[in-house]
Amino acid sequence: MMHFKNTMSYSRKHWYSLLAYFCLLLTVAGCRKTEYNIIPDTAYLRVFNSLNYDVNVTTKDQPPPFVTMIIDPEFSTSGVITGGKIVGDRLDQRSTYAGPYPANAGNTSFRNTEYPGSEKVLVGPIINGINLSSWAQVPSGKHRVLFYSRPISAMNFFDLQERERQSLLVDSTVDFIPGEIYTMQILQKTVSQQYPLPVTLYLRQEQFTKMPFADTLLYANFYNLSAEGYAAANPGSRTLISYYNANNKCTAFGDTMNLYYSLYKDDCPYPYVEGSTIGANVIPGFNNIWLGTVIRSHNAGVMPYYAVPMFAAPDTTHGILSRQWESFILMKPGLFPIPGVLPVGATTGMATASPKYGAIGCSNGSDDGKGTTSVAARKSIPKVSNRDYLVSCWLPNLIRYTASGTYAQRSFATISTIEIINNQVYMMSVQRTYAPPAK
Repeated sequence: MMHFKNTMSYSRKHWYSLLAYFCLLLTVAGCRKTEYNIIPDTAYLRVFNSLNYDVNVTTKDQPPPFVTMIIDPEFSTSGVITGGKIVGDRLDQRSTYAGPYPANAGNTSFRNTEYPGSEKVLVGPIINGINLSSWAQVPSGKHRVLFYSRPISAMNFFDLQERERQSLLVDSTVDFIPGEIYTMQILQKTVSQQYPLPVTLYLRQEQFTKMPFADTLLYANFYNLSAEGYAAANPGSRTLISYYNANNKCTAFGDTMNLYYSLYKDDCPYPYVEGSTIGANVIPGFNNIWLGTVIRSHNAGVMPYYAVPMFAAPDTTHGILSRQWESFILMKPGLFPIPGVLPVGATTGMATASPKYGAIGCSNGSDDGKGTTSVAARKSIPKVSNRDYLVSCWLPNLIRYTASGTYAQRSFATISTIEIINNQVYMMSVQRTYAPPAK
């Protein structure tokens, strides 16, 4: 019996020891600080392929606007590129709308509309309440940056034949400052028929995490990054059929334009339902208000952010849901919108838009920038007559709509950048964090 009692005592002590050990593990796990992977002295980078020329008879000799970015390249002894520290491959022409969150992260296509996009890399954190998950972490300091035009295929760049890896578009050096946020683009530099087309590297050091922004105001800044000489080479209006298509393509904007804005009631619902009607009633007190001047330039300075009210119309939702939409009118110096009436005239609207004047509408009707050519959608677009629209091209609303807290749909302000590049307009937005939907 004594032996049995000793065995029981040992077993009990053994189990108590194991129990104490597991309790200690649980306690340590519950108190453990999570360490997130970061790159030391990191900077943050987002990259767009903004070569938006069409491949047609007149551009058939130009390289396809489908590129690979290589940072800190590596070469063989014979001078052939064989690798790089950072690679953004299969970069297609950018999307109309680059939203606050990486919508391209789940992309299954071999085409990437931005970097990091669907690349599995470390991305930015939340800084001063702004989500930087659409920016990749990159080492700070000086780096050599190359862009190559490449065939349109799913094949990795370094698996292409050697002759298909030699169409160099850009070779430049950049210096990333630790903690800073950068937006990089390749742009058509000038209007030219030479081969290959002159391309330039554009790098902007963003400032939106360093500035105070109110939650009840919409913010936007504007850039004209068009090629030098583009407006002079494209002085006319669009054809009516292309004008009636609700998308981000338009006529060229002049090199120097005065900027105004108007606010309208009753945007169509979100998510966009094709054929939903968009209101054409100006909100009293918000018609043709002057903001500033937009000048064509490839300089990297940051343009000022203009503030626009998010709840300009009478609000019955107590600050929960705003259904306004925004129009930005650009006019050549010497031309002026008609105060209190319409941007240009009572019957012409923007049907005759040219480098002298045009207007960018920001509405849910653009379906997050995808655009549409359907008859139903065209009928919903606000007009000044039976056929002539209030604006000449479309981008998404500056207001984002999502479920939050106990609300199935709530309005949130964005901080947006609108870029004019040749005959197209683009929007990039960032957004402060918000409460997720209640469970």
